Amino acid sequence: MINIIRKVRIGLLHAAYHRNMRKAETARSDHDILKFKKYVYAAEDAWRKLVILMEKNKQNG
Repeated sequence: MINIIRKVRIGLLHAAYHRNMRKAETARSDHDILKFKKYVYAAEDAWRKLVILMEKNKQNG
């Protein structure tokens, strides 16, 4: 049961990463540095959480 929940969370975090990166690219092309930093940092946080969950899945099999 926990594995299924983790897989769903991994999917949601993966989507959040890509969503934030897309917004960061748009902000970069608009030359809005504050929005760019905001979305890049949000994407970085999502990626960090994603890696942690993937490592937990590897350890638990």
